[in-house]
Order: sequence, then structure tokens, then C-alpha cells
Amino acid sequence: MKKINLLGINCSPRNDSNSRALLDVSFNATNKKFGNDVSMEIIDLKDYNIEHCKACDVCGKTKDTGEFIPCVINDDTDIIFQKMRNSDGFAVATPVYFGLPSDLFTKFIMRTRLLRHQDFALANKAVGIMAIAGRRSGGAETTILATWLPFIRNGCLIVGNGDKTCQFGTMAWAGARKHVLSDEWGIEQACDTVDRIYHIAKLIKAGSQSLNYTNHLKFCYKSGMR
Repeated sequence: MKKINLLGINCSPRNDSNSRALLDVSFNATNKKFGNDVSMEIIDLKDYNIEHCKACDVCGKTKDTGEFIPCVINDDTDIIFQKMRNSDGFAVATPVYFGLPSDLFTKFIMRTRLLRHQDFALANKAVGIMAIAGRRSGGAETTILATWLPFIRNGCLIVGNGDKTCQFGTMAWAGARKHVLSDEWGIEQACDTVDRIYHIAKLIKAGSQSLNYTNHLKFCYKSGMR
């Protein structure tokens, strides 16, 4: 079986952010365990030109013929979309803002509507969430739940942090930049979350290859309209 491709998505707008630090340490740990079996990349959304969705209602697939069409916005989302298409699973790290993911995440994830309309291009990809709050109980849990929703709408498979606590994902806390590296429990959760993403992605990939399975989901504009 080919390597498992994992993509880390840093949703913080800051340089040297806690979100990036948590992805780095957890991906490094996973690479040490499964290095010969995994390919990993981390991207920082702040480094890409991502425009707001224009709500033009012309998104990904024509309503009459079903032909796939590109987004009318010419920015860097196509670069990220291709990385997502090529990945078997995603680890998404975001700071907590008022119990919700960052506005950078929200701006980006709304643009994945195009992938959903293109017959759920992200279907069956494993996704785990890391949320970093200013306090241990500072809204990380609600942030994780909110971050799940658009991935579920994309047909992704949501995972938690594995067998130690089987929580919703990673709930870390930090103050200054990279302060999260002092949160031992947060780091442990992050490593467990990426480990879980890896194993579920491997299971799905092995099963798909064994069964010669391809995504059967088809988007229809008329669904849910009756």
C-alpha cells in the first residue's frame, strides 16, 4: 500500500503561533513512529491569498449538465484544494476565539463548498481538530464541535484523540506564542489525535484499495428541496 498522506492545516493568523507549534510537535512524533509509512505536510493558511466567498451561487458544478467548473475567484484556494484532494487525512489546528475557530478558518472552509459540489471531493478523509484556548476550559470543546460541522458537510470522517480519553480532539491551552509547548497534556492529546487520524486514514485507504472502491457520493442541487 502507498504511504498515508497527512495534511496539517494551521488556521492561526499569527507568526510562531501555538497552533503551528502543536502541529509541528505532533507531526514529528507521528513521523518518528510511522516514518516509512507516512508522508506529512503542514500549511499555514495565513500565507495564502484566500478571498471571501462571494455567494455567487455558481459553485463547482453546473446545475443543468453537472459539469465541474472552477470557482470564479482567482486566488490561492486551488493550491490548498489540490493538497486536500491528495491527502488521506487532515489535522486542523486553530486558536479559540469566543468559543469558535478563527475567522481565517471560517473564511477558508466556506470556500470548500466548491469541493462539496464537485461530488464531495473530500469524502471519507479522516479529520481531527486541535483547539488552543487561553484557559484549559476556555472554549476549546465548542470550537472543536463547530469546526467539525463543515467537514461533516463535505463527507469527511471525524475522529477524536484515541483510546486514552477518547475526547473530541485536542484541547490545549496557551498564552504567548509557542507557550503551548509547555502544556504536556495538550501535546499528548495532539499526538494521540494525529495518531488516530493516521490509523483511520490507513484503514480507509486499505479498504478502498482492497475493494477497488471509489467515492459514490454525488452532489445534487435539488436534494433537500422537497
